[in-house]
Amino acid sequence: AVASNTTSRDRPAPAVPGASWVWLSIPIALLGVVAAGSGILFDSVYQRDTEHFGVQGMSQDYVTLLVAVPAVLVLGWLAYRGSFAARLMWHGVVFYFAYTYTIAVFMVRFNALFLVYTSLLACSLFALLGGFVRLGWPIDPARFGDRWPRRGVMAFLSFAVVMFAMLWLSDIIPAIIDGVEPQSLAETGTPTNGVEVLDLSLIIPGSVLIAFWVSKRESRGYVLATGLITFIVMLGLALVAMVIGLWAADLTSGLAVSVVFLLFAGIATGLLVAIARSMSGLPDDAATPSPLST
Repeated sequence: AVASNTTSRDRPAPAVPGASWVWLSIPIALLGVVAAGSGILFDSVYQRDTEHFGVQGMSQDYVTLLVAVPAVLVLGWLAYRGSFAARLMWHGVVFYFAYTYTIAVFMVRFNALFLVYTSLLACSLFALLGGFVRLGWPIDPARFGDRWPRRGVMAFLSFAVVMFAMLWLSDIIPAIIDGVEPQSLAETGTPTNGVEVLDLSLIIPGSVLIAFWVSKRESRGYVLATGLITFIVMLGLALVAMVIGLWAADLTSGLAVSVVFLLFAGIATGLLVAIARSMSGLPDDAATPSPLST
């Protein structure tokens, strides 16, 4: 037999179920740079929106450009190389793009970036759905390790559900009772608040369901919770940036709420670290691919 001189560096990346969807990280990142960079550099992007809404949009653009774009590329590369934990976190960052640009296409007034927004939304949705379906189901719960922070995740998601439900309902219910528009619509200048729509119809009930699955130690709960908590980290940073932007523009009186959002993002980051540690050292081929993953 002839000895092989092939090193680990020369070996091809391991076969990962549905890894081809990770390549959508590239157009997502490129479009994200164009959308967020333009929002930061050119006043014309948000000139038709209310000042309050425009400041929030530009502030979030900094998080998208400086955090979300690098994250989707790094996690996408690690996922392609075979990291299962990175793959699940990648879903969360892609969902951040889908969430952000769903809001952009429906709430930001028409501008020259409209087709960029719609393209970003399309790439994000297809990457998210394709990557999830071809993740390699069924997945052995042992894949997540013995130290997966189940109780911590359940408690955190429960707190998040209560916090955001109270935040949005305190805006909506008094307006319904008084027969007027919510205060948030005066700030956004839109017919409805797209953030409230997505959170009340998708994020909040979805978080309840995911927490239930985690309590039952189901793999789908662990998969979705990891992505959701990654998304919450990104969202928390975006909310901090928005509050700081509004304060700098003299549109809010203080920064106290930004501390709450920063703490919120910090707790979510801690849970992600615990999840990654629980999954570290486990074989990346432990999941049994389903026919859908071929």
